[in-house]
Amino acid sequence: MMYRRTFAIVFAIWAIEAFAPAFAADFPNGKPIRIVVSTGVGSGSDLTARQIAVGLGKDLNTAVIIENKTGAGGVIGTDYVAKAAPDGYTLLGTYAQHYTNQLVQKTPYDAVKDFEPIARIANSALVISVASNAPYKTLKDVIEAAKKQPGIITYGSSGNGTTSHMAAALFEHMAGVKLNHVPYKAPGQVAMDAAAGQLDLSFNGMSSVLPLIKSGRLRALAVTTAQRSQSLPDVPSVAELGYPGYEAASPIWIFAPRGTPQAIVNKLSESVVRQAKSQGFKDLCMNQGLEVDIQTAAVAKAAGPGELEKWRKLMSVAGAKAE
Repeated sequence: MMYRRTFAIVFAIWAIEAFAPAFAADFPNGKPIRIVVSTGVGSGSDLTARQIAVGLGKDLNTAVIIENKTGAGGVIGTDYVAKAAPDGYTLLGTYAQHYTNQLVQKTPYDAVKDFEPIARIANSALVISVASNAPYKTLKDVIEAAKKQPGIITYGSSGNGTTSHMAAALFEHMAGVKLNHVPYKAPGQVAMDAAAGQLDLSFNGMSSVLPLIKSGRLRALAVTTAQRSQSLPDVPSVAELGYPGYEAASPIWIFAPRGTPQAIVNKLSESVVRQAKSQGFKDLCMNQGLEVDIQTAAVAKAAGPGELEKWRKLMSVAGAKAE
């Protein structure tokens, strides 16, 4: 009986591996693909996923649907995909919070082991901004005020453990100041409250604040990438303002659940990479303050453990922790 059971298991594994290429050739066979975005509408992850979805649907001749599942700093949507059938029909659109969340809370999934990267598609600078009528004209003004009154100046992030929280904590550490962290559930609301003066500072993704900066409601003080952003060329980086080595940017990925057949992963990756190289995607990134930053499935998978470790080290240096 034991031999029969072992043979059955081995045969089943062989059958899956043997016929996976055939399944991939037919995939998606007209069945809709859903990209679950773990952040709100209008975020960098959301906008890039929507742009990718258009070309992906045409490429694979099927409908590609975007579904925003927000909450718990992205954990709800991420966990949903982790538990989805590994068949290529449910994907995840997310950013660096995919890795940072499990560093500050007990997530019901492992960011590396429970997912198959489809592709890395873009990279987002964060922007430190204030209301246009705020008394802070420069980042130096903020630092001087924060040193005079530690813990008084408020800043909003998109949640504990998210990239914006890490970026702010690293800034506090390197500038030697103490700010008052106000975590939000949605990055868009952080930007709106900062523009209204309900927050002193906003640490937020470029796509969430760029429209408010262009309309004059927010004033950009600095960007968190090592160099200036092509979308805000007149805004200095934190590093060039006297803090060399400061850098906190957020890549954007598409993932599938662990166990998705490699042939399907490869097919999806090839198509997603094609879309990310398209002029339409490049134009979107330019308009939203994002940088096209492409990694294939194989490269992104190999980089996964290092990505998690990068944020672990950043968290340690910054002293960021759950609140």
